[in-house]
Amino acid sequence: MLFKKEIQNEILALLFLSIGGWFLHLKVHAPSSNPSNYVPFLFGVVNVFIVPFLLCRKKSVIIGYLINGFGVIIGAVTMVHLSLSGIPSEITLSWVLLRSTLPFIIILMAKLFIAQRILEYFYPGGMGRFFTTYWWFKHFIYVSVVYLIGYFIGR
Repeated sequence: MLFKKEIQNEILALLFLSIGGWFLHLKVHAPSSNPSNYVPFLFGVVNVFIVPFLLCRKKSVIIGYLINGFGVIIGAVTMVHLSLSGIPSEITLSWVLLRSTLPFIIILMAKLFIAQRILEYFYPGGMGRFFTTYWWFKHFIYVSVVYLIGYFIGR
């Protein structure tokens, strides 16, 4: 069996979310149209072909978990930036729910919680204050602040 039976469903769910997100990203932002689109393309390759195998073993689960988690954070922050750069003059609920990147961010966030279940399999007692929902929220804020600083300096 390729993945451990106890976490096989979680790894497959993470794999299918990664494949779906990667294909969706290729459709919206083809690497051939803009060289900067190669970065998320390569990150998609890592998420589809490397991270699931890192999450299969206790020796590498933390590395796979961190790659997955920071990919979620960076993806969410850049998608918020993309939505805000194309914000209409009148914001409606319809725009937020159907035309912004909010639905994609919500789908992306699912990867964080699935990976959390895989980590809990290898570390049932947790890891103290590390890798909790609060820990990820703090890092989301940190990355957002750094992104904003870089954005305003680069203007």
